[in-house]
Amino acid sequence: MVRISGEAVELANEGSLPAQEVPQTSITRSQAVKLYISHALSTWNARGYEFATILFTASAYPDTLVAAAIRMTIVYFAMILFSSVVGRWVQKSPNRLRTLLATIFVNRASVLAGAFFWLLILSQEDLIGSEGRFSLAKNDTLKHILFVVAMSFGIIERLSASGNLISMERDWVVTVAAPSGRPYDLTHLNAVMRRIDLVCKLISPILISVVISALDSVRIGVVYTALTSMVSIPIEAISARRVWDDNPSLRVPKEVPPEGETPPLQSGTMSWRTQLRQYLHDSKMYFSTTVWIPSMALAMLYFNVITWRATFITYLINVGYSLNTITIARTIGSLFEISSTVATPRGVEYLGKSYRSVPQDEHESEVGLVSGEDSQSVRDTRTLVGLQRFGLWGFTWQVFNTAPVVVALFAITAPRVQDGGINVFASRMVDRAADYTLPAPPVGWSIVLFSFLAISRFGVWIYDLTTQQLTQTLVPSHQRSSFAGVETSMMNIVQLFAGGAAIAYPKTDQFVYLASASFVVVVLSWLMYASWVYRQRGHLVHWEKLGQGLFVGGR
Repeated sequence: MVRISGEAVELANEGSLPAQEVPQTSITRSQAVKLYISHALSTWNARGYEFATILFTASAYPDTLVAAAIRMTIVYFAMILFSSVVGRWVQKSPNRLRTLLATIFVNRASVLAGAFFWLLILSQEDLIGSEGRFSLAKNDTLKHILFVVAMSFGIIERLSASGNLISMERDWVVTVAAPSGRPYDLTHLNAVMRRIDLVCKLISPILISVVISALDSVRIGVVYTALTSMVSIPIEAISARRVWDDNPSLRVPKEVPPEGETPPLQSGTMSWRTQLRQYLHDSKMYFSTTVWIPSMALAMLYFNVITWRATFITYLINVGYSLNTITIARTIGSLFEISSTVATPRGVEYLGKSYRSVPQDEHESEVGLVSGEDSQSVRDTRTLVGLQRFGLWGFTWQVFNTAPVVVALFAITAPRVQDGGINVFASRMVDRAADYTLPAPPVGWSIVLFSFLAISRFGVWIYDLTTQQLTQTLVPSHQRSSFAGVETSMMNIVQLFAGGAAIAYPKTDQFVYLASASFVVVVLSWLMYASWVYRQRGHLVHWEKLGQGLFVGGR
C-alpha cells in the first residue's frame, strides 16, 4: 500500500502555479537544446574557474598550503552568509530573463576582473624568474593585497554562479517542464542538466590543465580562462533569450511571496542585525517545508572526504599513487556519475509504476501532486513515489559501496612502514632529506578502493537528482529559490566542518579517521532519509516484491 502524507500533497499543490496564471505549453526540442546550451556554458565556466583558482593559488604560493586554506575558508564563510540572500533575490525578482542575464554578466565580469589581478600576481619575478617576459618586481605586500582583491572577485563569481544555478534549476526548468510522463518532463530535464554539469566537471578542468601543461605557463591559463568566459557571454545570453521568447510560461511574471511572508529586500547596506533576521527567517522557512530532511541529508554528504577533492587527492599522492593512476580512477568515477543521469529517469519511472491508481482505502484517495483521479494526477503521484523509492535505492547503494572503500583505506594505510616499524609518513616529516622509500600500494586493495569508490558515485548522484526534483516539486513555487539559497548555505556549512576536520587531522596516516567519520555521516544521512520515506509511505520495502524489483524489467 502506498501512503503519501497530506502535508506532501498540500505542498505539492502549492508548488504549481494556478492553471489560469501559466499557459499550459510544453517545452519543445528546439527550446530544450537552447536551454541546455545556456546551462552548459555557465557550468563550463563555473567548473573551470573553480579548478583554475586552485592552480593559480598553488602557483602564487608554491611553498605553503596556508593561502589555499585561507581562500577556501573565506569563500565557504561568504557562501554561508550570502547564499540565502542570493536565493531570496532570485525569488523576489519577477522577470526571469533579467534575473538569469544578471547572474551571467556579473559572473563573467567577476571572472575577467579576477583574471586581471591573477595576472598581476603571477607576473612577479619570484614566480616567473627575472628573465620572464612582462615581469613585475617582487613585492610581497602588493602580492598579498592583489590576492585579497582576486579572492574578493572569486567570492562574487561563486555567488553569481550559485544564483545562476538557482534561477535555472529552481525556476526556469520547473516552469518549462512538460507534465509527468511526457517528453521533456521534469525528471528528463533534470537528468540532462545534471549530465551536462558532470561532463563539464570532468572535461573543463582537464582542458585547463592541458593548456597550462602544453604551454608551460600558468599565466597563459589565466588568459585562457578569461577568454573562455568572455567568448561564451553572447552565446549563453542569446540562447536564454530565445528560450524566454519562445516559451509563454517563462514570460509570465513569477509568483511573488505573500506580503509579510519574507522580510523586504532593502536598498543600500543592511545592518548585520537585519541580515541575521533575514537569514533566520529563511532558515525557519527551510525547516518548515516537508522536504527539509532529504535536503539536509544531501547537504550532510558534503562532509564526505572520500571524494575527488584536494584532501583525498593529496592523501593518494602521499601513499604512493601516481597522477596518471589518480586521473584514470577519477575519470572512471565520472563515467559512473554520468551514467546515473541516464539511469535515474528510467528508475523513477519503473519504481513508480507499482503505485495503485485505484484507491484501496480512504487513505489512498486523492493523493498526488494534483488532486483528483485523472490520468495526469496518477502519473504525478507515480513520479513522486518513484522519486522516493529510487532515491532510497541510490542512497542505499552508496552506503553499501562506501564500506569497502573505508576498509581498503585502512588496509592501504596500516602497512606503510619500513623495517623496524618506523612510520614512513612520520619519518618524512622529521627528516625530509632522508631517503625513505615508500612501498607501492597493494594492487588488490587498490582495485577494491577505486572500483567501489567509482561504483558508489553512481548512487550518490541518483540521490542528488531525486532529491533535487523532490524539492522542486514539494516546495511551494514562491519559496523554491529561497529554499535553494538556504540549502546551498547548509552545504557550505558542512564543507566548512569537513575542512576543519582535515585541519585537525592533517597527517596522511590520520586520513583513515576522516574516512571513518565520513562513513558514519553517510550512514546517519541515510537513516534520516529512510525515516522520512517511511513517514511518507508507511513502509520502506515491498518485501514480497523485493526479488522482482532487483532486476529492471523483471515483473
